[in-house]
Amino acid sequence: MMRTGAIAGATLLALTIAACGPSSDLTQMQNNESTLREMVANDRQQIEELQEKLKRQNDRLAEIEHSDENRDRGATRDQAEPPAVASAASPVAAMTPAAAAAPDTSLASPEATPAAGAEVAAPTDAIPAPGPKLAAVTPPPAPVAAPAPLRPPPTWQAALDQELAAKQSDTAAKLYRTGLAALKVGKFKPALASLQDLQRRYPKSSLSEPAEYFSGNALFEMGQHEKSILQFNDLTMRFPEGRFASAALLREAQAFVKINDQIDARLTLQKLLNDHPSAPEAPTAKAMIDSLSS
Repeated sequence: MMRTGAIAGATLLALTIAACGPSSDLTQMQNNESTLREMVANDRQQIEELQEKLKRQNDRLAEIEHSDENRDRGATRDQAEPPAVASAASPVAAMTPAAAAAPDTSLASPEATPAAGAEVAAPTDAIPAPGPKLAAVTPPPAPVAAPAPLRPPPTWQAALDQELAAKQSDTAAKLYRTGLAALKVGKFKPALASLQDLQRRYPKSSLSEPAEYFSGNALFEMGQHEKSILQFNDLTMRFPEGRFASAALLREAQAFVKINDQIDARLTLQKLLNDHPSAPEAPTAKAMIDSLSS
């Protein structure tokens, strides 16, 4: 009887230890996750501070360059201005050398004075009238070209139409087209179910990337912006050079804006510009960064 009680006690103790094990592991995982989140937040804050400092330095450099340009323009205008013609107050300075060397006849003897009624000959070297001061000619400013209108990036709806028009020979094509057809008519939940089923069953399929992109858009349209962020981020991690990578980054940034996380939105947009500077979404990303910084 005592032996049976001892065995039961040992069994109870083993069950207690086994039950405590997963709880301890879960607590450790939660602590690790909290630590990682703090590290990411600190890194983002440092990146934001560095970007702000760089922006101030660029503004200062542009101001210095503008001042130097104005000073150079003023110096060029002063060199181009011709010297002023002598004024009427100094007629001697305006006389020709021959006129300046001629003798003054105002104090000449009476014999040298012409008789009354005699025609007086006009002097051969007349004092020229002072000319007007020539104004410096400033070239007209070059016409400023109007900025090209911002072309909006392709929408996910346009990409959806292109995918439906294309032919897919992949084994996952049936699930893919079923999900796209439901998404086309606004049935987001059935579309999401089909597309996520494709990702689970065919993770190595060539349709896995577009399925994940359209799954993120279905979540976005359903108002589940945080889940859509995770979906878009997973796509860019798995397919960093994929054909939907830049579009996923832009939609991820737009989802961050929806939840009022402007810091992560700017970081995501900057990643888009760094990794895909020639993508159709790049001009829109630049405009969004400017609007978020103002």
